[in-house]
Amino acid sequence: MLLKPHHARCDDRSESSKKHKVAGEAEDWFSNALLNEYELSGVNFDFFVNWNNETLSNEFWVKRLVNEDEIKSTKPEFIQELIYSCDSEEFVKDLAQLAKGSLKYKLFRESTDWAKQTEEELPILTVDIDVSGAVRAVSRESLGTLKKEIQTLSGGPVRVSKGLNYSYSTLECYLSSTDSAWPGDVDLILLDNKKVPKAIIEFKKHTLWDKIEDHKFEKYYKETTSDRRKYNRLAILRDAIGKDIPLLVVYYPTREEFNYIIIEEALGTVNDLYAGRSWALDLPVDKKSQSNLIEKIIEIIHS
Repeated sequence: MLLKPHHARCDDRSESSKKHKVAGEAEDWFSNALLNEYELSGVNFDFFVNWNNETLSNEFWVKRLVNEDEIKSTKPEFIQELIYSCDSEEFVKDLAQLAKGSLKYKLFRESTDWAKQTEEELPILTVDIDVSGAVRAVSRESLGTLKKEIQTLSGGPVRVSKGLNYSYSTLECYLSSTDSAWPGDVDLILLDNKKVPKAIIEFKKHTLWDKIEDHKFEKYYKETTSDRRKYNRLAILRDAIGKDIPLLVVYYPTREEFNYIIIEEALGTVNDLYAGRSWALDLPVDKKSQSNLIEKIIEIIHS
C-alpha cells in the first residue's frame, strides 16, 4: 500500500501543519471528480530547475510513502497497480503525458533513519513511468545515488537556508540540511479535456492575524529569497510548458476568523515577476463555493 505524504513538523511528524478547520487545505477544493465536471483535470509533482542556465530539467518526480508492510513484489505490473490505487490511473496517465516519458515515482518508508544510511542499503524504490502511464522499470537505489541524481538535475549542489521546519516527508527534512535538497513542487496544473495545460496554481497559506491582502505576491517576491526562488521556478516551468498560460496564486487562511480567499496573477519574466489582477472570493467550504472558485479560474483563463 502507498500513501500520499502529509505536511508536518520535521522534529515531530505527529504535528501536522496548520489548516482551516472547516475549509481544510486548498488542494481539497480541486478534486478530479469536481474538475471533471468542467472537463478539466489536475496534476501536481516535484520538478527540477538547472540553476546554471535557469532551464527546466527533464524529469518530474512524485514521492509516495510505503507503509510498514513489505512490498510483495517489484514486478512492474504489481507496482503499477499500487500506484494506480494511490493516485488513480487518470492522474498517472495525465502526468506521464505532460512529462513526455520522463516521470519517476520515488517510493520510501517514512520511518527510515536517513542519517544512518550506508551505500549498501537501498531504501528507495525508483519507478520509471513511460509516456502512456505504464511502469516500464523498477529499481532500488541508495541515498547516496539519490543525492547525486538531485545534484545532476539541479545543475550542482542545492541547499535550503537553515533547513526545513515542516515538510512532506522525513527524507525531505533530512535532505534540507545537506547540499542535495529535494526539488520544489507545483501545487496544481489544470489540464483541459485534451490534456493541454491551462493554468499553473500555487497555494499560499496565510497563518497570520493580518489581512491576507497585506501579505501577497510582491511583498514576498521582493523581500524573501526563498519565495523569490520558488516563484522563479514556477515561471521557468510555465515557460517550458506553455508561455501563455496564467500563473495564479491562491492565498487562503488557516484561521477561522477569515472567510475569504484571494486569487492573484503573477506576471512578467523569470527574475522580474510582478503582481497583476486580483480577485477576492468566499472561502470554499462546500461543493458550491468550490465550484465558484473553479468557475472563476476558468473565467480568468479565458479573459
